[in-house]
Amino acid sequence: MRGTPARARRWLTATCAVLALTAVAACGGGNDGSGGSGSGSADKADLTWQFWVGGTEDQAAWQKVADQAHTDHSGITVKLQGTDWNNYWSKIGTLLASGKAPCIIGMQSLRLASYANALLPLDDLITKYGLKPEDFDKPIMDGLKADGKQIAIPYDSGPMVIFYNKDLFKAAGIADPKPGWTMDEFKAAAKKLTTAGRTGLVTTPGDLGVASWVRTMTGAEPLADGKLNLTDSKFVDGFKGWTDFVRTDKIAPQVPSGNTDFETTQFVSGKSAMQLNGPWSLIDTLGKVKFNLGIAPIPAGADGSKTYTAGSGFGISRSCKTPDAAFQAIMSMTSDKPLTTLAAAGRAYPARTAAHPAWFTAAKIPEAKEVIEYASENSIALTTSKNWVQVADLLTRFGTQALNGEVPPDQALKTIQDQAGAGS
Repeated sequence: MRGTPARARRWLTATCAVLALTAVAACGGGNDGSGGSGSGSADKADLTWQFWVGGTEDQAAWQKVADQAHTDHSGITVKLQGTDWNNYWSKIGTLLASGKAPCIIGMQSLRLASYANALLPLDDLITKYGLKPEDFDKPIMDGLKADGKQIAIPYDSGPMVIFYNKDLFKAAGIADPKPGWTMDEFKAAAKKLTTAGRTGLVTTPGDLGVASWVRTMTGAEPLADGKLNLTDSKFVDGFKGWTDFVRTDKIAPQVPSGNTDFETTQFVSGKSAMQLNGPWSLIDTLGKVKFNLGIAPIPAGADGSKTYTAGSGFGISRSCKTPDAAFQAIMSMTSDKPLTTLAAAGRAYPARTAAHPAWFTAAKIPEAKEVIEYASENSIALTTSKNWVQVADLLTRFGTQALNGEVPPDQALKTIQDQAGAGS
């Protein structure tokens, strides 16, 4: 999974695309063969795949994933159309709303609710072609469902975990954190590590991270019955506990507005000893740091360590003329070989369990397997609402203000809830 905090300057474009998409779906958009990029039959088709791509090297790597479909099915070809992450979501919303979207669509679990109506439910195709859901991590399979229907097949996943600087822990005489460590132990370590211009933690108001901290501290969820529930007392308590890392505990630095790379830069540079992150970032982070990197589960609150899993996968647009061919291509693209290759290259923590060993080998962190498996067992998918694009943007804006003590935490949440609406 790849992601950056939502930016206010992009929200209007992305939201308008989602609104247009919802309107088209509500008016009966379906798989009527009137659009889409797929020509042929179930066994012979030229398909296009729209995905987020970071540059020429990224394009080449992902095209190899696409080529697995042709290797497995000689009559099927998949051409990758890449768009950078920052522009992908507004573009894909517009394409899906137009009824002329490519057959294969890259989809992130956190954004699925906004686009699910324009994507084809895959349950019948899963049965028809014998895909085994149990071969994938359950939390991300659940995360790529909408209204109980499977909308995409995952290629990566991962529970949120703590990245930490082993060298700073050792120098401070703090034992490496293990599964089962508590919030009190975490705070004690963070306070001891906050010295000499460094902080024990760095945190920013990303939706997945904030929700994970709240869940482990109070068990509260951001949605109830598909509606925003940010003003629920338990969620407010958890959110306040998170903002207190900066406001009162002083174990994390204030967050500069508009600096979307602040958290990563702060941790990688050694200025903060811990951050909450996903396993999809671990190998990339390992290549950037100049210290010994460790990982640990999110610390346990009163009811234990609780976190969220997120990830991404591939779905089929309703306008695709050849959904059977597209699904067979997706099966190939999420099979053992390409996911193992991605894992070994550090591009993704694979959603398919058979590919996990390749990622653990590439990570070269002894505790990785124990920590990731423990975190997975204590995670669920973060289910989002159809207006989550707006929620994430508002959280970035008002969450920063709450962290920095500019507005009370409960007021920040009320403002987010009021401006985003209850939307499901």
